Amino acid sequence: MKTAFLMLIILLLLLGCTGEESLGVDTQAPNKPELVPHLGDTGDGEDSSIPGANYYNTYDLDFENNGMDAVMEGNWIKTQWFRLEDSDIDYLKIFRFSWQDYNADTLNFIQIIDTVDYDEQIYYVDKSSMLTDKINFYFIETFDNAGNSTLSDTTGYKLIDKPYLISPVDNFSSQNIYDVTFEWQQSAGATQYRLLIFNENRELIWQNTPLDIGYFTVQYNGPPVEPGSVLIWRVDAFGGTHSTPNPIEGNYYIVYSGAESIERYIYIGE
Repeated sequence: MKTAFLMLIILLLLLGCTGEESLGVDTQAPNKPELVPHLGDTGDGEDSSIPGANYYNTYDLDFENNGMDAVMEGNWIKTQWFRLEDSDIDYLKIFRFSWQDYNADTLNFIQIIDTVDYDEQIYYVDKSSMLTDKINFYFIETFDNAGNSTLSDTTGYKLIDKPYLISPVDNFSSQNIYDVTFEWQQSAGATQYRLLIFNENRELIWQNTPLDIGYFTVQYNGPPVEPGSVLIWRVDAFGGTHSTPNPIEGNYYIVYSGAESIERYIYIGE
């Protein structure tokens, strides 16, 4: 009897090594998710003859395709990942920690900020408060229908204060775009700004990067705009790159920083 029992145990162990238990339960962990780091910013690469120059310049409905980045709706950070290979992913856990908390050796410095059902999405927007002025790192954990899970790699971003827009006001109307002057104030942590003008299809039609830092006034000097057009504008702020002075679990990271203002609309009269 003991011999038969031992043979049964050995058989179960051998079956377990194949990725499924004897009852057909999946024990194979999902493929490792890969996060998309910050790839660049809208307006990078003005020369359309350069392959990929317009990669960041158009919207894909909900977001610009530039990886981990600030978002204009709030003081939030978007975490993005490449499309998951597994077809049986059930849900995701989203994790965040700051370099400051890690370096201070704070207990329980890693937070699970959300658990979301998986529906083929490739990004998550962290709408938590108090995200600015910290080097925030993110990683995700994917769970399949059988409960197996895999952790992703880690990426980071530093959110700075949004630029404060002064004029024109939202839903501003003008007979001539060349009469429009854009104004905004400096935001804390910014070392450079980029004024972006989109058409109603959210295609970038003009940009301006002032050289001075402080109070900004920029006169429109882009291509002609047809009467009846709808324009969208915002200002992006950049704070440079930041290197982690100390390694995180043996890895050094270079982290980009920035912010995006809210967007405003301009209507060009017919």
